[in-house]
Amino acid sequence: MSSQCDLSPIFVYGTLKQGQPNHYLLSNYAGTQPCFLGKALTTDHWPLVISSPYHIPLLLDKRGTGKRVFGELYVVDAMLLKTLDDLEGHPYYYTRVSIFVELLDPRASCGVNTLSSCNDHRLVPDSRIIACEAYILFNFKKDLLNLEYLEDYTDNQSRPYIPCKDRPTDGPSGYSLVKDI
Repeated sequence: MSSQCDLSPIFVYGTLKQGQPNHYLLSNYAGTQPCFLGKALTTDHWPLVISSPYHIPLLLDKRGTGKRVFGELYVVDAMLLKTLDDLEGHPYYYTRVSIFVELLDPRASCGVNTLSSCNDHRLVPDSRIIACEAYILFNFKKDLLNLEYLEDYTDNQSRPYIPCKDRPTDGPSGYSLVKDI
């Protein structure tokens, strides 16, 4: 069992958000239930694009480019963080990095109170600005920066996200998602 100070705030902006295909990882978790803190907005601009044959939302490592990105802020335990790392391919595909978000509509106090009781450095006193972690794509083809920048990802019917379970296990000959993005 993890201690309350083994909790991490995590910002999700794509398929892990409520109503999206991978949210089940947060809502059906068997361990310490993640705490939904509320909707949040990145304090910096980031390029959020949809790419790959699987229509994956990608937050590209180009801080200062793009738009402020809407998402959701959760506090998760170390075991769930490991599950999310596995989904996101951290550290080989996405890299989990610290960013700042603005909490827009606080829904629960459990995470903020817990982080405060841990003397957590990620909280800015008397503010809705919280340092958290998010999954960012560092190694990508620069032409991805020419795609449309989104501020809020939703699974689009014209380009629906294809979950891992529905993808070919071997993919097209010579195709590597990491190499080709």
